[in-house]
Amino acid sequence: MSADPSFQAQLVFRSGFGVLVGGMFGMGWLGWGLGTAHAFTPTIIVLFDVFGILLLGYSIYFIRKGRSLRGNYHAPSNTLTQRMKKQFLVVVVLEFTTIAILGTIAYAFHRPDLAPVLAAAVVGLHFLPLGKIFRQARYYFWGMAITLWCGVCAILFRSNSLVAWSSIGTGVLLWANCAHGLLRARGIVRSLVRQPDFSRTSKI
Repeated sequence: MSADPSFQAQLVFRSGFGVLVGGMFGMGWLGWGLGTAHAFTPTIIVLFDVFGILLLGYSIYFIRKGRSLRGNYHAPSNTLTQRMKKQFLVVVVLEFTTIAILGTIAYAFHRPDLAPVLAAAVVGLHFLPLGKIFRQARYYFWGMAITLWCGVCAILFRSNSLVAWSSIGTGVLLWANCAHGLLRARGIVRSLVRQPDFSRTSKI
């Protein structure tokens, strides 16, 4: 990962935004799985809500912190940022297109229970190009973990059990990826706060 303070400031912002989006999708997957398994006990509901609120709160904090840091460490050019945005949009479009195609195939073969696990596997795989685009090594780990989990579920389960376990596991792993991102963002913020802002002193 680049040690350039301006890049790291951008990374804090992107981490916060990624946790916001990933946390919501993780909540959706986990809620779907728990609902299918009829596992929403009072304890589970409390834990589900607490973790969801914590991820939401910390994501907003790091989005705001990242914006503040970007004001302190100005990037010399927006070329890299614009290229990342374009590549990200291409990956997202391909992701949703692939999910739609695989879902259609699953229903055509009268296996609607395969649609969620195939979609989750695509979600896992889409983290691999994102890891390269955003220079986030953790995306490789969690992306492969989600994909492998879906493969195991496809072998071991069928029908509602397949939907439930693949969705629960995907949601948990997405939240774990979010937590990892928050810890990384916190480390970057601490390192930036400790070092002097040379971009400003050089102008004096």
